[in-house]
Amino acid sequence: MASVLARPQSFGLFHLGVLQNKVNAKPHSSIEALKKTLVKEWDALSPDYLRATIDAYPRRLRAVIEKRGGRMKQD
Repeated sequence: MASVLARPQSFGLFHLGVLQNKVNAKPHSSIEALKKTLVKEWDALSPDYLRATIDAYPRRLRAVIEKRGGRMKQD
């Protein structure tokens, strides 16, 4: 289902910590191997997780603006 929403490269969501951790969990022998793992792990993300991440953005952006880009408390 997650694959229906978008791929990470088009959505710009590679910075999702959970995705980055999964992709970086093993070394890749080539760019193609890295891309394959990235797409596989993206497809494994649940729609609920993606929705919660997207819904959190306005709150996070407001916090960044309030801190003027300063240090943020992690959720």
